[in-house]
Amino acid sequence: MRPLPAGLVAVSVLALAGCGSGPDKTPVAVRSYDPEAMTRSAMAEFDKNVNGSIDGPELDACPGLKVLAANPDVAPDGKLTADRLKVRFETYRSAGVVGFPVRVTLDGAPLADAALVFTPEVFMGGVTDAATGRTGPDGTATDFSVGGRELPGLPPGVYRVSVTRDGVAVPERYNAKTVLGCEVSGGGRGGNSGLDLKLETKEKPRAKDKGKDKK
Repeated sequence: MRPLPAGLVAVSVLALAGCGSGPDKTPVAVRSYDPEAMTRSAMAEFDKNVNGSIDGPELDACPGLKVLAANPDVAPDGKLTADRLKVRFETYRSAGVVGFPVRVTLDGAPLADAALVFTPEVFMGGVTDAATGRTGPDGTATDFSVGGRELPGLPPGVYRVSVTRDGVAVPERYNAKTVLGCEVSGGGRGGNSGLDLKLETKEKPRAKDKGKDKK
């Protein structure tokens, strides 16, 4: 597989930005996207200080929106306003199934036979079911199951991502208490072409925690 381009690194997750091969128009059983309703719901859920944007610590509550906020084509200042979200969500309507290769490593080694689950955020309004996939020998997954259908990608949307592997102790911050997320969009600038999940057994200390033990 062609190496994926570098992108956003956040909590050991590399979300890849770029144009890729474009969306797959394979039909998928989804309800009609409602960008206006999705925007209202997202703002109500995550704009805790009601200042008109989802930003700063608020983004930690939604890993997928955090990835989107780091996209300079969508949010140059790192803030997701209602207008910006609605414009982005509008692109979902015509995107079809988006090719979205996912590569998983654990402590630098490919994690084969890992089970992946992409759970749509609540504000998407149940437009699509959760998607599942499994990595191959090289730690990469390209095909997913959505509502009982096998697809060569994912429906557009904002997802929480979980990774498990039988017989391997994948930390719960990557599954039961996941900090992983992604935004799948095939429309316009800033569309994304995949996800490179660099999982680590040991959690790296946060910047504010560094030096606590030093006197």
